[in-house]
Amino acid sequence: MKLMVVSNREPYVHKKTGNTINAEKPAGGLTAALDSVLKASGGVWIAWGSGSGDRNVVDDRCRVPVPPSAPSYTLKRVWLGQNEVDNYYTGYSNRVLWPLSHLTLDRVYYRKQYWDYYRRVNQKFADAIIEETGPDTAVWVHDYHLCLVPLFVRQALPSATIGHFWHIPWPDWGTFRILPQAKEILEGLLANDLIGFQIPLFVQNFMSCAKESLNADIDYESQSVLYNGHRTLLKPFPISVDFDSFSLMALSKKPHTIQHLKKQLGIKGGYTGIGVDRLEYTKALLKRLQAIDLFFEKYLSFRKRFTFVQIAVPTRLSEPYISYKKSVEELINRINDKYASGAWQPIVYITTKIEHKDLALYYRIADVAIISSVYDGMNLVAKEYIASQVDESGVIILSEFAGASEELVGALLLNPYDIETFAESIKRALLMPVEEKRSRMRALREQVKDNNLKKWTDGFISALGERHLELHNASGNIFLFLDYDGTLTPIVDRPEAAVLDENVRAILNRLKSKYPIAVISGRALPDIMGRVNIKDILYAGNHGAQLWDGKNMVSGTDGPVDTGILNEFKEKVFSALRDIDGVMIEDKGMTISIHYRNVSRRYREKVAERFRNIADSYTDKFRITTGKEVFEVRPLNVWDKGSAVLWILKNFGNGRTPVYIGDDVTDEDVFKAVNRTGVSISIGENSNARCFLKVQAEVKAFLDWLL
Repeated sequence: MKLMVVSNREPYVHKKTGNTINAEKPAGGLTAALDSVLKASGGVWIAWGSGSGDRNVVDDRCRVPVPPSAPSYTLKRVWLGQNEVDNYYTGYSNRVLWPLSHLTLDRVYYRKQYWDYYRRVNQKFADAIIEETGPDTAVWVHDYHLCLVPLFVRQALPSATIGHFWHIPWPDWGTFRILPQAKEILEGLLANDLIGFQIPLFVQNFMSCAKESLNADIDYESQSVLYNGHRTLLKPFPISVDFDSFSLMALSKKPHTIQHLKKQLGIKGGYTGIGVDRLEYTKALLKRLQAIDLFFEKYLSFRKRFTFVQIAVPTRLSEPYISYKKSVEELINRINDKYASGAWQPIVYITTKIEHKDLALYYRIADVAIISSVYDGMNLVAKEYIASQVDESGVIILSEFAGASEELVGALLLNPYDIETFAESIKRALLMPVEEKRSRMRALREQVKDNNLKKWTDGFISALGERHLELHNASGNIFLFLDYDGTLTPIVDRPEAAVLDENVRAILNRLKSKYPIAVISGRALPDIMGRVNIKDILYAGNHGAQLWDGKNMVSGTDGPVDTGILNEFKEKVFSALRDIDGVMIEDKGMTISIHYRNVSRRYREKVAERFRNIADSYTDKFRITTGKEVFEVRPLNVWDKGSAVLWILKNFGNGRTPVYIGDDVTDEDVFKAVNRTGVSISIGENSNARCFLKVQAEVKAFLDWLL
């Protein structure tokens, strides 16, 4: 499966400065995450070319290789005129769909020309997709700017696999029905095979709208919609942030840097609060400021002891945002005039963009973060703050109308319209006992760490890949590759005890009539062939060093193997480890495995230390990897599993899509090899695989599903 990403915003912008054209990477966690995905897997990203130098660097098909420093995928640009930007983007997207979805109905402003241009631009994006889509491409469309794209693509390419992620809230039917094009928007989105939303509520709202507007068939149990003979699967995928990145950025700041920032902000002591928002009416900045005003009015002791830093960057320089900006700034000035004393002012107002590497420090120094959205799909500021709270000393006040409130157990939830309770929540957060703060923040950090940005991208791509397989299975176009130990069979204490379950063997015997199958194992070739014992499939043993092509054994090497040096290494390891009970050295001819699963835990470090002392002298001879309680040793010129899979695909693949399931370090070679063209599935999440099964027991269920 080849991935195509489609969004209004582009991952790289080329800008002219005099006679020079420089490439810039816009800030934002989403574009960074998807950029990482495509850098690893290859593919195409289609987006509006908005940079002043964008046209100068593309080819005759409007494409440019990116990233500029080390190209690994293609960026295809769609060109928009000023009228299209004004009507499609500023008009229909941001003056109709945006306020409608955020339940700020008094701000909905509809004109017919907005819709005409919205259709026109969506067709432009669809045309660009159609030009680049191959038979094994899965298209991932993003957000409310491109609702009609799936339908236009579906009409041209009926068998295309299309997924869509809706980043903002989806309103209930009572709200959505006021949209003049409610039916057309739903029909556009229901051309997708998969639609992702932030939280389950938005899934329910969408199903309700499809039922009421289109009288579509709704399957509430499977969360799918059947309309005009096409089934669309709906799932919640809560978006997140790169937890490790924010934590590391916050930790990298030294105490003197922290003090310097406080001095720069005029904070001499006491408590610090923070708000980080686009200067946008759905963030309820006016409600937040009213609550801060009431807080200082009611709780006099906090004057000169609490400073609130409001970072609000204008991103839309048109109405109603210009008027809203003016209202916010007027209220900030009134509050500062009302309570300022000496050098202290209650609100520090910042309108310049602050890069994430610096923003992490702002988050770290804040005793309280306030997110007061009137409605939000998720709100990533809440998660950024939590990821940056490395000292576990802060408290987060979070609107119950933000999608993040469903996940972040430990936040102080509030109704931003209840100004009195809002002010009291600020006091409660600041005076909360240290242990309670730490307990709450520790739980919040674990939650964000476990459900990070990678889990979001992997989760959606996994579901899209599953739909892709489901839709295209009938053509028999996949090639199934399976690891043995830890995949087809559970990990056991003794390698000889790993016996294939007869039910799994029966499924494989039936599957081989649908798809070609290869079993790829670290075991010696005769061993793995005997254990699986299925005819008319392919085998690779010794991590790819030996292959059975159905008739003959093929040697997977790039030149002769020096068995003498391998035996010398084996004898040294045997001599060093023979006094430790439980060590098993498996000689497979061209490779060696040193198993220590049965070694007492108190001696395992000794095994590792002795082994490394020997291995360090052979790094120019062997590739040594650490698997699940095993060291794998193979000469540098012997193939790995990835090489074996690529050889099989080249000689027997006939253009099929590889699907590989594995569980161990040596399977990572295959994941990297097939990520560009196939589906990689790991047992467990800590892997370069694009999809995962939680535990080995789910492999049988997956094979059943394929069948």
